[in-house]
Order: sequence, then structure tokens, then C-alpha cells
Amino acid sequence: MAAIAARLIDTSAHETLCFARLSDYAREQLGISSRQLQELARVHRALAGLPGLERALVSNALPWSKARLIARVATGEDESTWIELALAVSTRELERRVRVQSPPPAAPEDPQCGVSLRCSLALAEKWSLVRDLAERVAGERLSAGEVLELVVAEAFSAVGVDASTSTDCEMQPRVRRERDEDAFAAGTRIRNPGIPGEVLRLATGLHDANAHSLDRRLRRAIQLEQTLDASIAPLLRVVSSAEYEWKGDYQTLADYVRNDLGMSPRKARALLRLERVSGACPELREAYRAGRLSWVKAQCLLPLLAIEMEGEWRQEWVDWAGQVTVRRLVADIERALLLRAGTEFGWARCKFHPERVQDPISEEEAEKERQVCAPPMELEATQQLRWSVPMDVALMFLGVQVAVREAVRRRDGSGGVDTSDASVFEALLDHAIAAWTLREPGQRRPDPVIERDGYRCLVPGCTSRKSLHDHHVVFRSAGGSDAPENRVTLCAFHHQRGVHAERMHIYGSAPARLEFVLPTGRYASGDLRLPDEVQALGVEDRQQLLQLTRRRSARPEVKDDAWIAPARRFATRSDQLDRSGRFRRVLRRVARAVRADRTRMSR
Repeated sequence: MAAIAARLIDTSAHETLCFARLSDYAREQLGISSRQLQELARVHRALAGLPGLERALVSNALPWSKARLIARVATGEDESTWIELALAVSTRELERRVRVQSPPPAAPEDPQCGVSLRCSLALAEKWSLVRDLAERVAGERLSAGEVLELVVAEAFSAVGVDASTSTDCEMQPRVRRERDEDAFAAGTRIRNPGIPGEVLRLATGLHDANAHSLDRRLRRAIQLEQTLDASIAPLLRVVSSAEYEWKGDYQTLADYVRNDLGMSPRKARALLRLERVSGACPELREAYRAGRLSWVKAQCLLPLLAIEMEGEWRQEWVDWAGQVTVRRLVADIERALLLRAGTEFGWARCKFHPERVQDPISEEEAEKERQVCAPPMELEATQQLRWSVPMDVALMFLGVQVAVREAVRRRDGSGGVDTSDASVFEALLDHAIAAWTLREPGQRRPDPVIERDGYRCLVPGCTSRKSLHDHHVVFRSAGGSDAPENRVTLCAFHHQRGVHAERMHIYGSAPARLEFVLPTGRYASGDLRLPDEVQALGVEDRQQLLQLTRRRSARPEVKDDAWIAPARRFATRSDQLDRSGRFRRVLRRVARAVRADRTRMSR
């Protein structure tokens, strides 16, 4: 896997596959972070000059966690010394030795500290809105800590902070405490006489492989790793249980997985969460084991699937996760959690129909909520917001909170004024929203197409929010009009090096009936991946089938006339369109889905 990752990065294969950046490719295609992918490539380049370390890694004498540490500092002269040291000490002790030998960083990072706040669900939803506005203003993706820094800076410029004001607390960075290492016996690892044949074939002929071949090989390697992870997870649950009896000295789970398995404790805990949720949803385990769900998608689903509620609704969400991009899945999960805690009818609508989770709450649903006297949103502080920010940002956040609280008390007096942390934080968010949405009378108006598309590139999986272009689906040179339905927002990469370089194509009308033809597959509007059977059809037939499926997802009740008649018309045309029967198989899948929907609604 490291060899394939290095070759893919060296040849910039992700650009050939129409991904603007490596992080988008790693997240959408592989389900890992770009840092993990770059770390694999770094270790592979280092192993080229360290044959002894490569043999120890291949024979399973050293775990991956120790090999990647040695690859940072080892040279051809002291390679054997580092290997002997790695066999004699624990992974944590080896990490300490490597840190001493490594060159100091050019610029030391600011110490990080944690900031948390309990708030209501309505305030959590407002925070999501502010995050989207901040990314629009900045023109790029931002972390939660970076958004908090922008909000605090905006409030600081308005109210200021008195230097004599006490924050009544001391913020200290979270420093990891290193425990004393006792004498550590590495034990005897099970040695593997060689690499499995399938893995060897994946790493053969990499210099002659093109971008598509490298992508297929890397995804297959990650699928094999996911199969192993799915097998390890039940064993980790047994080892971490209180009933497990250790034969030797007792080890914590973190030390056990770090030293004996070569796995990070963070991944081990994530595998345990996946295994526990899979007890209530076996389909999640099978989809992850088979490679239909990536690591990122499986972790996104855990908060939602962990909700204890009767009904076979979890299978629908697992299937939906396999059909959409990570970008769409993250937005759907956040929206579903808000609906689950806030609106009963909104959650009932998307519980068995994940494709409808982004639909706005209709007037009829709002009227039903009022009739049953249900509050539109949970008012209690049931949500927890957490940020990891530099020390100076945390101190400025606390200082701004104190300044705003004192200003409110001076203005309204001390009686009957809510000056809790949640109320002050909501005032900060309101100020940021007002500042970022206010426009001067003479200011240039934004492009209506870019504003309609949410100030981001609409290509599935792309995270670009800057260098946005207004693209004509049907080129003006080919007679295309300037109508809004013929214009779509694309980033500079996908516009110039994608569409006009003929690496990708766009059909249909914006914004809801677009089809993106990418090297990695075909997608519909809303980051929805088309099934393989649909991709084999022609453009006109795909558009008609997509229109039919959208009609299904947009209607809460399905009648026979709305489905049987169109299905029969399609079946009549299928003999003329495709003699191989692929079109008829697609219709059968649609009909089965309709019957399943009808059965659930009757129940």
C-alpha cells in the first residue's frame, strides 16, 4: 500500500482522476485522510535506503508503528542499531528516543487547549450556519477552531477587552503525561514468511500503471485492510472486557494495541465503537468488511446508528451512505441528528428515506407540530460544542465572553438578564452573522449562480470555495444560453483542467437535474452516485430514470398510477433500447424499491 501511495503522489494521479486536491481524493475514494496517504508515501521512500528495516517490516518482526518511527531518523549506518532498539523497547519509549534524535521543527506550534460549551439544539444549528458563512467569507474550508477564532476576532473588534478584566479561570494546555516506562520485553512476534500473493500482485509493475490502475490497486489494498480490521474488532472487544484474563502482565488497551498490534489507540477505540454499533446493525459490519463503506463513512454513521429506536431503519442509512459522497453524507448526518432531537415529524420523514433529510420542513408538518404542542426545537442544553484552539485564542474567547457579559449588565441592569455562557455565545454568533451578511449599498452584488450554489464547487466530492467560475453547461459557442439552468458553479481546476480539458463532462439543467461524468463514475445532482446499471444506459434514458426516482423521493405517499404506468412505458421501450436486458433489470430494481416503500408505509 505504501508503494502504491508513493507512486500515486509522485505522478499526481489524483489530478488525472479529476480531484482538485489530494485530500479530496483520499477522503472520497479511499476513506482516509491525506496525512495518512502522505505518511505511507514517506515511509516507502525511506525504505528504499533501509533494506534491513524493510525486511523486518515484511517479515512481521517489527510492526508498522515502529517501522514508521525508525524511518524518520535511521540511516544506512545505524539502521541495525535502531532495529535492535525497537525490538527491546515499547513503542512509546521508541517514540521518545526518535523525538530526541529528530531535528527540531522550524517554528514551534502554539500550545493547544480545549474549549467546550453546553448549548441547546437551536444554538448548535446556528453554529452550523456560522461555520458555513465563515467558509464563504474565507473562501476555503475551515476547522471548527478556525471558525471560532474568526467569530471571536469579529466580536473583539466590536467590543474590545479590558486588560484588567479577570477571566476567573486559568487556561492550561492539555499536556500528555508520560508515565515511567518499566523494563519492557517485546516478546516473540509471529513472523510471516512472505507477503500474500494478492498483495504482491498489487505492488507489481507500478511504474507502468496509469492513474486508473493505481486508484484500483490502492482501493483494493485498503479493502483488504478493512477486512482485517473487521476481523480484529470482535477480538478487541473481548480483550477490553472485564472478564478477560491476561496470561502475562496486565496491559492497558492503549499499550496492548500500540506494542503488540502496531495500531494507534485512537483507531482501536474507533474499531470498538464500530463493533458495538454493529451489534444493533449487522449490515454496517458487512458493508465495511466488503468495502462498500469506507472508514470515513462508517465513522460518520456511528452517531446516528447508535440511537436506540425500534424499526429496520438502519439498513436504509447504510445503503444511502454507499450511494453518496462523503461531503453529502456528513451534511445528511448532521441534519438527521438535528431533526431527531428537534422535530418529530421531520425525523419520521427521513427515518426510512435518507434522501429526504435535506428537504425543508413544510407548513403542514409545522402545523402538526403545533397541534401536538411539540416545541419546534429542544430548549435544554443537550448539545456539547468542543474546540481545540491555540492558547491565545482560548484566552481571547474567555475575555470576550466576560466583556460582552459586563456590557449587557451595564446596559440592561442586573435583573432578569440571561448572561449564561450559552446566551453570550449566541450573541457572538448573531454579531458574526450580521457582520458577514451586511452589504454596502455600493458594493458589487455577487454572482446569482454562485450564490444559488452556496459559494462552492458543485462537482461531487470537491471542497473548493475559492476561485469559483460561472460555467455554461452548454457552451455559448455551441448556442448555450445565459439562463440560470444552463449555468453551474465550478472551481478553477474543474472548469479549466476538467471540463475544458475534456477530463469530465456535465449534462442536464442546473441545479437539480445535473449529471457529472467523471473518470471515477457518474454522479447526479446532490452528490448521488449512479448505480452501475444506470451508468450503462444512454444520457436521455438516464435523465428520464433519474426524474422518475426523484419523483419517488419527493412524494410521501406513492400510488399505483404514479409508478406502474411509467414503469410499463419504460418496459415497452426497453426492447428497442437495449436487447441485453440491462434496462429491464434497472426497472425491476426500481419496482422492488417501490413495493418495499409501500409495505413500510402500510405498516
